[in-house]
Amino acid sequence: MRIEAAEGPRLVETRDGGWRLSGWASARVVAGVTGRSLDAAQFLRALHPSARAVEAEQVHGSSLAAIACPGPATQMVPGCDALLTHAAGTALLVRTADCLPLFFAEPRRGVVGLAHAGWRGLAASLPARVVAAFRHLYHVPAEALAVAIGPAIRACCYEVGPEFAERFGPFVQQRGGRRTCDLIGAAREALRRCGVRPDRVTDTGVCTACDVRRWFSLRREGPATGRLTSVILLRP
Repeated sequence: MRIEAAEGPRLVETRDGGWRLSGWASARVVAGVTGRSLDAAQFLRALHPSARAVEAEQVHGSSLAAIACPGPATQMVPGCDALLTHAAGTALLVRTADCLPLFFAEPRRGVVGLAHAGWRGLAASLPARVVAAFRHLYHVPAEALAVAIGPAIRACCYEVGPEFAERFGPFVQQRGGRRTCDLIGAAREALRRCGVRPDRVTDTGVCTACDVRRWFSLRREGPATGRLTSVILLRP
């Protein structure tokens, strides 16, 4: 099965129940996300059996880490919500259940990144900080980056309080007694403002809260729900 948006990559279902990003960045970049039925370790083995995994702790902030030489076992990086690497065969992992997984790649220079961006991370300028890190650490200009937005909650399902209007302005809409926030729109605008080309930002178009048969959703199911694991790596 494929899930296709009007723009952007395709999510292609794998035999084991995961979802790969197809038609994005380059053949050298391997990226995807687990569904409800697939263990993260199994998915990673299917994507790249010899990959070394590095996972962000995720504290709903704006800190990030650059990974130069991971160890043989899965490594947890404390205190951060985004990871970058130029080490081929190093798999970057984040876990979400409505928050945005943001995939970054510049395969020509051999650099990838992955961010966990909820409303707090967006309000704290996490996307802009990741773009700045690509520029400062790897000399990758913003306009060279390809960015993909994975499965996340959409404005159709994300009802919020009045305090969101101050944080997200035009991305908060009120209709028929419902106040909703478009986090995907806010992320795209944040990326545009820091120099990422709009035609290089692509979206899977999947709302996690609309389809809990395939995806975990904190908003729909509560804190006890599982987490989707997003993965990105460069082939050696």
